[in-house]
Amino acid sequence: MLKIAYGEQKDNKKPIMVGLAAPQIGISKRIILVDVNANGKGGFGKIKVFINPEIVWSSKRKGEWYEGCYSIPEICGIVQRSLSIKVKAFTLQPRRLHAKVVEEKYTGYVARIFQHEIDHLDGKLFIDLIENPNHLHEVKPKEFPLYRNKEAWRNWPKKHPLPLAYNRLKKV
Repeated sequence: MLKIAYGEQKDNKKPIMVGLAAPQIGISKRIILVDVNANGKGGFGKIKVFINPEIVWSSKRKGEWYEGCYSIPEICGIVQRSLSIKVKAFTLQPRRLHAKVVEEKYTGYVARIFQHEIDHLDGKLFIDLIENPNHLHEVKPKEFPLYRNKEAWRNWPKKHPLPLAYNRLKKV
């Protein structure tokens, strides 16, 4: 998982993604990676490993932000999530062979990453949370810097047709 998160970089010091869940890459374990220093503006920081994570508290206050996913490339969407959460999990420090239980509070963008990745562990994708078809967008890799710049995602013109077919499948 760490190899994928850091990619095939020469320096291997900065992750290329802010989160990853084991089921996304065919590992049937409740493990996620989260960049706990990510800022939502392209900045990366420190990837941590969380084993058997669970959200033990979440704020009633929610916020909108765009999300994308390693599992469904070229699709982004606007998702409502709690602005603050408290996570309980085992953590595994790289280069150490022991785990310890932690309970940590996260806010903002990092709280969103946790919710997104834990959803994967529970068999959900971010598109499951989108009810407004106008909130699901097609975004090519070269368009992504424009998409996230100055909140262009709020009025992105390229809608993705997935919600119509996907919602029909969910009802079957």
